[in-house]
Amino acid sequence: MTRTPSHDPGALTGSGLTLTERVLFGRLGWFVQVRWAAGVAALAFMAIGWYGFKVRFAATPAAIVVLALFLYNAFFALRVRSVYRAGRVSKAWVRGLAHAQITFDLLAVAALVHYIGGVENHFIVLFVFPMIVASEFFSTAIAYGYATVAAVLINLIGWGEYCFYESAHYPLRVLASADPLRYEPLVTAGAGHHWVFVTQVCFVVTFAVYAAVFVASSISSRLRSREQELEDAYEDLRSLESVKSQFMRKTSHELRSPVGAVQSLLKAALQQMPPEARGRDLVDRGVARTESMLNLIDDLLRYSRLTAAVKEDRFEPVELAEIVRGAADLFRPRAEEKGLRLEVDAGPASVVGVRDSLGDLVNNLVSNAIRYTPDGGTVTVQVGGTDDHVRLVVSDTGIGIAPDELPRVFDEFFRGEEAKRVFAHGTGLGMSIVKRVVEMHHGRIDVASEPGRGTQFTVTFPQSRGHGGGS
Repeated sequence: MTRTPSHDPGALTGSGLTLTERVLFGRLGWFVQVRWAAGVAALAFMAIGWYGFKVRFAATPAAIVVLALFLYNAFFALRVRSVYRAGRVSKAWVRGLAHAQITFDLLAVAALVHYIGGVENHFIVLFVFPMIVASEFFSTAIAYGYATVAAVLINLIGWGEYCFYESAHYPLRVLASADPLRYEPLVTAGAGHHWVFVTQVCFVVTFAVYAAVFVASSISSRLRSREQELEDAYEDLRSLESVKSQFMRKTSHELRSPVGAVQSLLKAALQQMPPEARGRDLVDRGVARTESMLNLIDDLLRYSRLTAAVKEDRFEPVELAEIVRGAADLFRPRAEEKGLRLEVDAGPASVVGVRDSLGDLVNNLVSNAIRYTPDGGTVTVQVGGTDDHVRLVVSDTGIGIAPDELPRVFDEFFRGEEAKRVFAHGTGLGMSIVKRVVEMHHGRIDVASEPGRGTQFTVTFPQSRGHGGGS
């Protein structure tokens, strides 16, 4: 049984679909799962009727219909999965697949009803369910069009079997006597060949499918109206996010030069001042504060750069082991100054991503591990890949994180109390940057920590299988 991926709307950002269409694509996968359950339920009901209630019908053709349902559902599941993974989801594709699913479902229901008694079987009401799906995906006019198709199929079954009763009708029969073995019609004998009965059933079921479309479309129309409001709000938020990112980039660029110049002047003044000079401590504090400001500006630049990287589709195959080794070389001198052991185990691990952003992720994790590990401790960095995923693990023997602070560790500008005590000046953006990089690469990050004994961050990415882009 093929399993379709569970799709969240955010995963299809950049695919050209609106928020509503992305939600509908997710529902396509859900309907595939529902169809598996419907096929199993159909087999179960047929088995219960045959063995439990001794009802006889055309079991072999009916079972073949259910098998055909499983086969075409497997095809739809594979198509949803392959198109999703390839990032080729489009509005036309979503609607085309929905049309195909509803059409096949109508034909399957018609065939199944025909082989298990036609108008004599109450399961003819199964025609209602594809109508609900059609109302969910399409406009009211298209949904009524499908209701008309269903009505035609219902009347073809009823009146077709009426006209060719002996050759085309498969009556329902129930065990009347075991000795001698005798079966009798489950409903009135010849009911499917009585024009009043056929008229009644065809009218009632036709009315039911149109009524289902009316009710479902009314509800769907109201929901679509709400979804459009959400879509507008979502676009407003995206615009605000874009404005915020542009503001952060521009402001950070504009601030970096003057703050850097002030720091250079303060350092020059500090070098020329005698050790016992009056006011030297103030200049020294000014140098430290400008250093903190430059760190904050750099973090703001990295943070705002993440959104631009996704929009510009700068995704490419990246060897994460190279980035890890580069980070180890960069921070090894700092680790040696503190007497730390920096252990690196970097095996082949390729991901599709933005090289600069992945570098920011690794640098932040390694830098934080070194910063918050006391002298003489150990920082370990491991990276490796399997057939399905790439895993990066950064662990340390540092100060750890308090249990009540763990849920907030990835919040913007958040810093734990112990972290503030050990290192007073920090931006609180490092872990936010890490979290956003992980999310933009469709990965996940887990953190385990014990105060006083260390912290371990585990990042998991999908394994690289070619250029996937940013969708």
